[in-house]
Amino acid sequence: MKLEKFIFDILESPKKSFLVYFIAFILFVLSIMAFPTQIIKAKMLPSKNSDTFSIYVDLKDGSSTYQTKEVTQCIVKNLQKEQNIINISTFIKEGQPLDFAALVKQSALKDKESQAEIIVNIKKQKERTITSYNLVNQLRTKVQTNCSLYEANIKFIELPAGPPVLASIVTEIYGGNNFENRRDFALKIATILKNQTTLVDIDVLADKDFIMYELELDNSKAIISLVDLEQLKNTLFLAFEGMNIAVVNDKNAQSQIPIFLRLNDSRILKNSSKEELKIKLQNLKIVNNQGNMINISEFVKIKEIIKEPIITSKNLNLLINVIAETSKDSQIYPLLNARDEMLNTLNNNYEIIKTNMLNLSFIDKKTKEKFDLIFDGELKVTIDTFIDLGGAFIIALVLIFFLMVIYYKNFAISGGIVLSSFISIIGVIFAHVIMDLITADTFYLTATSLIGFIGLIGINSRNSTLIIDFSRQLVQEKNLSINEAIAKATATRSKPIILTVLTMVFASALIANDAVFGGLGVALIGGTLISYVVSMFFVPVIIKNQLKKIL
Repeated sequence: MKLEKFIFDILESPKKSFLVYFIAFILFVLSIMAFPTQIIKAKMLPSKNSDTFSIYVDLKDGSSTYQTKEVTQCIVKNLQKEQNIINISTFIKEGQPLDFAALVKQSALKDKESQAEIIVNIKKQKERTITSYNLVNQLRTKVQTNCSLYEANIKFIELPAGPPVLASIVTEIYGGNNFENRRDFALKIATILKNQTTLVDIDVLADKDFIMYELELDNSKAIISLVDLEQLKNTLFLAFEGMNIAVVNDKNAQSQIPIFLRLNDSRILKNSSKEELKIKLQNLKIVNNQGNMINISEFVKIKEIIKEPIITSKNLNLLINVIAETSKDSQIYPLLNARDEMLNTLNNNYEIIKTNMLNLSFIDKKTKEKFDLIFDGELKVTIDTFIDLGGAFIIALVLIFFLMVIYYKNFAISGGIVLSSFISIIGVIFAHVIMDLITADTFYLTATSLIGFIGLIGINSRNSTLIIDFSRQLVQEKNLSINEAIAKATATRSKPIILTVLTMVFASALIANDAVFGGLGVALIGGTLISYVVSMFFVPVIIKNQLKKIL
């Protein structure tokens, strides 16, 4: 057999054996270097190509419903021009009917006049030529440019591919002597995040103090003027809020239909100013007990009050969240760039302490005020997942090593089996590189890719064991030399090994294009293909000097 002779020549020649080691080493180094050079990027899961997305609208605190409607109408007008959009639902002063992802993203907390949420449903995947995340990226720039009214913060929210989180990147800011100082520091962090080209929708989840106007009734004056106080209160309520006054019973309706009454929408304040409020009150009149029309403004005083910000906490510790989403990128790389910028730009005013792999502590050099910055969100889930999978991979290698030691009673040959299994990472990395080249979007090394790599360890160990056992059998029964036995055993076992590889490749190809499990499929394809090469050439070379010890 040509393969047998080719392998035998390699085993007989020290130079050729060394060449096998050298090629394996070079390929291994190249595959590992793909990570620091960012030829391959890591991510928890790739972006999900879904049929819907949301838009969160947040104006400055104190903005009126009229201003919020104006912004949402502008957004809807721009969205209606997109042919891939089927329908649009707008919710003013509230979030969408809750699902789990929306609950995690705090949609349930939207209850201000300055807040709105827009639900956008798009065509099914088969009916459009563009992915949902690419469509969102196109619309984000267009909408944010055309509808930046009243300093509105417009965020595009996609359905997460993995566990629901508040945002892709969440920075938790703790510490500070008071809320204002903590918010000022959070704004500095937000500015740094905005400098990253692949981070979008940066938002500081901290209210600012703003003036509110409270209507205070002069009850004594109203009584003297023979005005009914209950009627006066109801009139004011109808003017600015509205109320349910009755219900309609319909045999075709499952429940009663409420009748909501409110005075003309022209009474809604366009600008939240004291002067405009006075004008609106002057236009409201009421009839007293004597039938005379009296201006309501005579009985109402406008009182200015400061609306204090909402304080948030986690584990009984006060904090401010700074959130950001990624635009066609992993969370890891823009965060690392932002973290480096924090270390370089803030070190003049703060003493910076690295408290974790990513987390930082900042101590103001003048005031000695301390701020703790902790990273959370999808980024933390990604890091935790990769650490857990890395631990599982190490455990798998250790267990296989000890099983081989028990079976062969030889540490060297057991280490060779483990080493040959680990080298399959070459196929995993190069398969991802190829997929990244032939696909329009970045093909990430995901958590499912690592799961596939862990699964490959068992396959590669099995191939090595088949060759070792058959070689030992040929030496004992056929009295062949060690090199002859290894060459013959490898060539003989090549057919069942290649059949196993092809079966795995064809089965994995079915999921290679899947959004979630594509990494698993590609890892298994590349890993099993390289495992064949490793079994045919690397394993024979690495075991030839150790085989005689287990005869």
